[in-house]
Amino acid sequence: MSVPRAVVALFVSIIAAGAVACGGGGSPATIPGIAEATAERDVQDGAALTTSTITVRFDRNFELAERKVPLASMFEIEVEGDDEIGTSDRRVLVKEAERTGDTSRTIELEVDALIPDGATLRVKEAAFKAGAKGELTAEIGSELLEGGIVLATNAFAPQRAELFEILAAPPVPAAADRDAAVQRSALEAHLEARGSDAETVDRALERYDTMDANVVPSPKLRAALAALLGSFAEPAVDSLLTADNCTGKPAAAVVFQEPPEYPDLLARVTFTRDGARVVSVRPDLEGERFERFMPLLAHEAVHCDQSGGRIEEIAATAFDTLLYMQLVAVDPGLVEGGTQLAVEMNIDTVALFNSGRRYPESAGLLPSEGSGVALPGTNTAYSSFAELVADAYSGLPNESPDEPLAQAYVQLLAQGTGMGPGSAFDLFYLDELLGRAVPFEVLGAVYETFALAPVG
Repeated sequence: MSVPRAVVALFVSIIAAGAVACGGGGSPATIPGIAEATAERDVQDGAALTTSTITVRFDRNFELAERKVPLASMFEIEVEGDDEIGTSDRRVLVKEAERTGDTSRTIELEVDALIPDGATLRVKEAAFKAGAKGELTAEIGSELLEGGIVLATNAFAPQRAELFEILAAPPVPAAADRDAAVQRSALEAHLEARGSDAETVDRALERYDTMDANVVPSPKLRAALAALLGSFAEPAVDSLLTADNCTGKPAAAVVFQEPPEYPDLLARVTFTRDGARVVSVRPDLEGERFERFMPLLAHEAVHCDQSGGRIEEIAATAFDTLLYMQLVAVDPGLVEGGTQLAVEMNIDTVALFNSGRRYPESAGLLPSEGSGVALPGTNTAYSSFAELVADAYSGLPNESPDEPLAQAYVQLLAQGTGMGPGSAFDLFYLDELLGRAVPFEVLGAVYETFALAPVG
């Protein structure tokens, strides 16, 4: 899928080196030049704030001139707006300025804003020489671009209300939904659209062809399981179809049937007398596209032991929502249809997009200081994705034992992010992991597909 330049501009976040400054006028013996200026977003107790610390390093030793005004008034930041993402030029004042030591060449500035890469720092020469009229300028290096700041400091509401209203019953199953050849072709087309390599395609098709139809009688569910190969949720396949799980048994069945005791649930895991799992997917969903069952099965496969908790549900729902976001990036048509299955996944996606304690410009679980609301434009007051999901499982205890499959998901997601090992049920860890793991192309696709716009 091609993401427009404006959307790409909104989501790129890079670490840029600070640029060498232009020197100002005045006597070089008394007025230093700026060697480097870098801005870092402040982080407190692991939470990203909407304030910044700017470190200004000068190229020589200096003395500060006596003055009647605060040192902070000698500094100012100019930020150039970006027409493509709708921001305008602005001036940022410095709240506090302090030399880091009596003989240090460094001054630290505190500002009540996030500073994008490429902003301009202006320093009055009068800070170093009384009566000087000139100024020093330097380009500020930052970890954020202007688009990242917009994401980190706003909640986003979808402009396509129809994607969040149940407008239709699930499609009535047709002969093609139960045709093994048709579903195999759909699986192959999906893998090609995802850009899967030949080895992944071969493995997925072989898994589809050899999957036990007595355990997974629906070719559509077989296609959904096989399609997990090549994704971070690939370990779900062996967890369900082999004895490599906490029960020590393959699942007894993965079927379209009414979920026991809770027929309104989309899907549910129960257990046979000998402890094998049964995954029941609501039978009226059979006519849905097979891709929509991929997140559902990735979620249910997490539930292996017979103890459940709200934190486990938050993690499992985060995994299925992340997978859905990745699928939407491949095929935006997945969000259409107005069925309960599509709508619930759409709602979760917007909530995940608007959350993020550590990386509010990305996806996350916990409240973002810059947003503070998961579903803006609605009458719900959920502050985050985690709060939304926890409310849906209010009857469960908070804690439950770790699940090996959730840990396997975490291990795959952590690859290439710089994150060390951590528990999938540690929501602070998982929040940061998701923030690092979601590619900007996926966030951009969600932004475009749901026609998201900043609130306020």
